[in-house]
Amino acid sequence: MAQSYIPAGTDVICTEMLSTLPSQIVTERDAKVLYGKENKALLNICDKKLTCQLKCRIKVSYYEGLGSLLLGLTLGAAAVTFSVITFGAGTAVVAAAVITTGALGGAAIFYSNKADDCRQAPHECDSTKGGTWELFHRKVYIEKANALLERSFLTCQKGGIVSLVMSHEKALELSKKISDSNKKILELNLYSNALQGLIGSGANAFKASSGWDVAGLIIGSGLAVYDYVSGADENYRNKNMQNQHEYARKILKGEQAELEADGSILKPEMGRDAGVSGVLTAGEASVGVIGSNGEVLKTLGRWGAEEVSQGNNVSRAFWRVFAGRTAKNVGKQMVSKSIKDIIDKTNLQKLGVGVVASMISNSIELGMNKEENDLYKEFIDKINDARGESKGGINIKAVGQ
Repeated sequence: MAQSYIPAGTDVICTEMLSTLPSQIVTERDAKVLYGKENKALLNICDKKLTCQLKCRIKVSYYEGLGSLLLGLTLGAAAVTFSVITFGAGTAVVAAAVITTGALGGAAIFYSNKADDCRQAPHECDSTKGGTWELFHRKVYIEKANALLERSFLTCQKGGIVSLVMSHEKALELSKKISDSNKKILELNLYSNALQGLIGSGANAFKASSGWDVAGLIIGSGLAVYDYVSGADENYRNKNMQNQHEYARKILKGEQAELEADGSILKPEMGRDAGVSGVLTAGEASVGVIGSNGEVLKTLGRWGAEEVSQGNNVSRAFWRVFAGRTAKNVGKQMVSKSIKDIIDKTNLQKLGVGVVASMISNSIELGMNKEENDLYKEFIDKINDARGESKGGINIKAVGQ
């Protein structure tokens, strides 16, 4: 199919746009090759300036997802706080739970506000200037740079893909479709992360009664946030969003592609989290053993201090033998008590609840990612179809592309 060259002012759309209106692509150079009565410049691969912001989804998705995750963690932490109060935990334990809940809630508000700021971020689309055009004319040059064609598309540094639309009516239609779909994807992302946070930290509320349960909440929440932020690249895109980007790029290049949803019901992180739970249970048991041997350990400590300042070789030898035997006995008690506590009915129930909660959370993530990808594929197909049915363009057509 013959392809039109591209005059300045042609409409463009982006796969990540939240705006319901298209932008236009213009040149910032002193163009010499002009077209039509309006003397519009014909564009080449050096031209990447957009006239207005398309409101990028990428950062909004990242911060909104983080804010909703923290909101879910906050609600779960509130349940833990209520549980430890109900079980009559000490003041320090309750205070730690309350402080954790407040900190998570404050962080949730902060990142939600940051997401709103990103929606209105000025000059975000100037990132296209560092992007790369593809499918340009390989043989025709306009002012020493390859000419752009209707099929050409620009990969933005932020991760969106900018396409040319020769018909203004079609550009308006596609802008509305892409914007609506991206807003639905944002909603799914928000619900997904909020539910995952709630389920993850809420599982800690099951029979929570001590400081160790609050410690589990703090560590679990920290790991959930770490997993979220470490799963994104330098452009704030997570693995599923990266899959979407690669899918769009391949489809617009005319290649075959499948869009796989990121996620799995069983994840390696589940083993890590179970290990943390086991360590906390063992730690709780160890504290009890140390407490029951408190007087012996205090005596051993005082004796040791005296030996350092006043003892002789013989008395120090006796102290070392006694200290070694005491440490061995306490160690045996700690191991025995830890094993008993780990296989205790309540702790096994807590571990089971944690595993089931993780599986439910992972299922939610996978299911939501699939729904997001269905929406994404639908509008990418419409973009691709529009590139094959253009009724716009100029009356100078490119040949020998």
